[in-house]
Amino acid sequence: MENILAELKAIMQDAHEASARAGEYKMDIDRGINVNHTPEYDTSVTKQDKINSLFEYLTDAKHDMDRVQESLKDIHNKLDDLLELVEYENIAKEIR
Repeated sequence: MENILAELKAIMQDAHEASARAGEYKMDIDRGINVNHTPEYDTSVTKQDKINSLFEYLTDAKHDMDRVQESLKDIHNKLDDLLELVEYENIAKEIR
């Protein structure tokens, strides 16, 4: 049972870290949007420059979401493994 509790705590920590990273990634997206909101009278930044910049931020956001998705898959797999362990322990307990 101690192993199960330790594993649950580790999974909770993984979930917390994934959530924190997702929050940071959202702030990066917000920053990218805000950087590209220049006043119309600012002629030093062309529309094409804005489009290029937004695509760079969009590409970064896609890669960030891929990393979050991988983290969530890892958490799911760990939960599956833990569930199997609990089921195994219950069966072993009944046999004894």
